[in-house]
Amino acid sequence: MFPYQKAQVSFQKIEEIGFEGQNSKVYRAHDEYLDAELVIKEVEKKDGFSAHEYFSEARTLYKSSHPNVVQVSYACEDDKRIYVASPFYKNGSLNKRMQDRFLTVREIIRYSTHALNGLHNVHSKGLIHFDVKPDNILISDRNEALLADFGLTQVMDEEGIAKQPMLYIKQMPPEVFGNREKEFDNRFDIYQMGLTMYRMCVGNSAFYEQFSVYNDGDKFAKDVRDGKFPDRKAYPLHIPKKLQRVINKCLRPDPGDRYGAAIEVVNAIAEIDGTILHWRYLPSDQGHKWEQELDGVLKSISIDGRRTSLAYRHRVNSPVRRVQAFCKPNITDAEIIEFLEQ
Repeated sequence: MFPYQKAQVSFQKIEEIGFEGQNSKVYRAHDEYLDAELVIKEVEKKDGFSAHEYFSEARTLYKSSHPNVVQVSYACEDDKRIYVASPFYKNGSLNKRMQDRFLTVREIIRYSTHALNGLHNVHSKGLIHFDVKPDNILISDRNEALLADFGLTQVMDEEGIAKQPMLYIKQMPPEVFGNREKEFDNRFDIYQMGLTMYRMCVGNSAFYEQFSVYNDGDKFAKDVRDGKFPDRKAYPLHIPKKLQRVINKCLRPDPGDRYGAAIEVVNAIAEIDGTILHWRYLPSDQGHKWEQELDGVLKSISIDGRRTSLAYRHRVNSPVRRVQAFCKPNITDAEIIEFLEQ
């Protein structure tokens, strides 16, 4: 009795900010009627696809309403394209923030907690994301992490399984290799979230350097299955052992050995505390350096290529003072960690 009505939207493309495949592009745009900047994902219509396929990502996002999931503002179409609009976040992605500098442990825990809460909500709605990575986590104006890009998301069946054949090699969990059915459960996302946390700890440069040695796909698959990629021994010294253990559990080759739910990972990292959370890691070609400002006290330690260390501690606006016990010609990792944990 009441048919659907068609209405118009009006937006102006400001700049292209990304693409998500041969048939889709992403723009920063201004909506005339809302007088707001938005992100518009534009999907070209192709023969053989239904409207349901066109709008599936928008429907998925709408069903996943949560403070840590990017929301859909609206979805619409014209004769040639589908448009899905979402808020524009000027801070960009987690990946962009990681490119600027190393994150402190406190930031790693903060952003991980937010993204994991969003992921737990996605799983509770019967969905598997299938593409958790730093590019697909946005940073809001309130400095909160938001899970984004549901282009690969699939609905679980009654047994908690979903099929997804379109996967990207850098993020592949071990169970992908040799799995002809391409059927997975939520622990697929747990692995990818663990890999994202790992990348926050070691930095993108170290992660890509590890990946760059693989010219042979079979060798890469074997090392992922054997737990040799990524390198679990590559964590910088300021990353607490407890956080390393949590991440490594997410990365276990056997899905049955991982956390069974995203909220379990949240609970595991919630207890991590201490002054070590505040260090800024500043590696360079000359060596390694850590700096911290906490409660009006500045601390730093630098180590050159010969492992000679210089350590300082002083109050803001006070003369710089050496910490002689940690100014050594051949400092050990254990001694560096001791200083970082003080």
